[in-house]
Amino acid sequence: MMHEGESQEGEPQEPLEEGTGIPPEPVDQEEEAPEDLGPHPDGISKKQEAAIVALLNEPTIPKAAASANVASRTLYRWMRDPTFARAYRKSRREAFGQATAMTQKYAVVAVSTLVRLMTDTISPAHVRVTAAVALLRFGHDGIELDDLAGRVEQLEQAAGKEANGHLARHQAA
Repeated sequence: MMHEGESQEGEPQEPLEEGTGIPPEPVDQEEEAPEDLGPHPDGISKKQEAAIVALLNEPTIPKAAASANVASRTLYRWMRDPTFARAYRKSRREAFGQATAMTQKYAVVAVSTLVRLMTDTISPAHVRVTAAVALLRFGHDGIELDDLAGRVEQLEQAAGKEANGHLARHQAA
């Protein structure tokens, strides 16, 4: 016979939240409560921060608004606010930066896969051609990016020399 708070195997279970049938969230005693953290460094409210998280995780603005427990009109209004828009862009860049880092991590695997497909004589011809085109395109794009980076570096050096010369002439006057 099972007693309250025991599983079928007789092991104790966590108590359930009253009336929900769901175990309570574990509480980390070391973690500060959100209200103790002070104002958000980007100048937005906790509710706006939750809306940004929802915008990053939901496919539409109405769904993000519902997830953040705000009206769609409110979320659209916040998105026109420069402070909120700046914080949202920053969060999007951070999220995209993580995705970009992940692509860099797996770039070697991706190239190896393309090489394997391209050189596999059993693969259909269209697969081998597609892999070859992708490899050529990535190689070409990589060379172009390196060339552009070199040109930008030269321009920055030239601009720095010109600015230093202008400053020296200005200080001598």
